Amino acid sequence: MLSWRMLQTLPRRPSSVTLRHLPRCDRITLIELRFSFLPATFRHRDRLHRVTGIRWIRDLCRRDGAQRHYRVLCADGNERTLIHDLEANIWYMQRERLRA
Repeated sequence: MLSWRMLQTLPRRPSSVTLRHLPRCDRITLIELRFSFLPATFRHRDRLHRVTGIRWIRDLCRRDGAQRHYRVLCADGNERTLIHDLEANIWYMQRERLRA
């Protein structure tokens, strides 16, 4: 039987359970990839968005899983942040704050 003291000394491993839904993000459907990892076309709320450029890519390793953030320029002229949950292979679009 494991005691409480013994459990405290065991090395902690990150949880294998990823977040079901990232906060302040909407789930998107990725339609097309470029070079097998860059987003090219995605669907958000029944609208199709085509990516024309990528501003930056950042990797984020956290306890609840690894994520890759893409700041993309879409064909409509808006910049959006797309998040790829690498463990669950789920894509999200971050909600942008409206600036007054």
